[in-house]
Amino acid sequence: EDYSPISWALWATPRRLIVLVMQWLAAFALLSLFISNPFRSEPSAGATPDYAKVMFLHGLLIGMVGLFALLTLQVLKVRSMHARVWISAGVVVATVLASVGGIFDTKIPGAEVAMWTQIFGFFALDEILFVMVYAIVREYKRGVLVAGRLPVLVAALATASMFGAAIMGHLTGWLMEFGEKPGFVASYRSFAGFKSVDDWTGALVGSHSHEMAVSAMALVVTLAAVQFGYTNLVGTSRNVARVGMGMIAVGVVGTTALYLLGGFTTIAVPGFLTDGLTFTNGSIPPDDLFAGVMMMGGGVIVMAAFLKSLVHSPVRLAAAWAWVLSFATVAVAGYAIEVNTANFFGAGDPKAKGAANDAIFTWMHQDIGLFLLPTVLAVMLAVELLVSSKARSKAIGLAAIGGTTLLFVGGMVWVFVSPTLFGAGYIISAAGLLVVGATLLATIHYSLVGHHRGQTKAVSPSSAAHPHAV
Repeated sequence: EDYSPISWALWATPRRLIVLVMQWLAAFALLSLFISNPFRSEPSAGATPDYAKVMFLHGLLIGMVGLFALLTLQVLKVRSMHARVWISAGVVVATVLASVGGIFDTKIPGAEVAMWTQIFGFFALDEILFVMVYAIVREYKRGVLVAGRLPVLVAALATASMFGAAIMGHLTGWLMEFGEKPGFVASYRSFAGFKSVDDWTGALVGSHSHEMAVSAMALVVTLAAVQFGYTNLVGTSRNVARVGMGMIAVGVVGTTALYLLGGFTTIAVPGFLTDGLTFTNGSIPPDDLFAGVMMMGGGVIVMAAFLKSLVHSPVRLAAAWAWVLSFATVAVAGYAIEVNTANFFGAGDPKAKGAANDAIFTWMHQDIGLFLLPTVLAVMLAVELLVSSKARSKAIGLAAIGGTTLLFVGGMVWVFVSPTLFGAGYIISAAGLLVVGATLLATIHYSLVGHHRGQTKAVSPSSAAHPHAV
């Protein structure tokens, strides 16, 4: 039902909050074109990340997680009014403060007002994730009826992992701002084997960012499975979905463990397929294997379980297609690059033959594969919930399929054919981004057109759910 959970803010209905976050994301995405165009934020894959650009990007990412949180309330049908109030209010605070602070948080130390503005936004994100875990666990039995045991388990694991990644981010910020204070911080750094505080900070940054992205993706693909009717699946489709959800669960647990290990220790787990016979020019890191094969590959299998219904719904097909392209971008293309690092791509070496290609892929796999495409999936879930016109929904879905396809094709041309900054790859990618942006704007507009209070669709199959759904 489309009613505000906050008595003193009757305007804050689920519909309006979801649209508000999408509006914020659209505005920041447009602003990002002035920060990094032609989309490549670093000169090479091995360059030290630009602090100002990273903190600006957090404005987009916090909004993305906020959108996922609001959709979680709707798709899992969370009944706790306290959880709805705290999450809804937290999303607004986190999105606004993290975004506004990120515009001006350009150096550390130095931009103290902007930094603390953004930090308060991060604290609001902590509150959102903590309450989400609490709500999912507290309403476990209800969640099983609505979503099934495996989706509820994955949603709880993914949200808890995001919370852990957020805490890791706080520690990273502390080290960058205050250094090794108090004394036990330096003691632990020495005990763990990090040669300097910069080495430890670098390890935490990598683990924090990857864990947050992978876990957020696990949550949103789980929401898609629930909204598409996971509990109504039978026979082979049901078993396929179970296998996929099980793979996602293993992927979340595996990546979380590896990122914690990488962030807090100097223990190095060797890469896979490095026997000199299979891949002689590179290897696949274990976290990439868990994230790509288990979590993202598991999501592809889950989407395959709904294949018969997807072909009849352009919106659902667009959501599934966005996930498949994310898998193709991050896992398939990423593995192709990782096993050819020594002879071409160089793994960040600016003197390598394929250094320019590698730099473009740094943008492609991160901003597109890990961030934008999962957000497109989430927007398609919002379309199904909020856009009342079937004709308009169909048009948005078809446009999203076309836009994401153009974006993917352009990215592959840019990375593997010609890394010229304003060449064919850039033009095709930019065209795809424009179409995707248009679908977002159309979703925002039509989500507020032709509806009345109380008309948010109830698409989750709770009424037909099997009481022992797994």
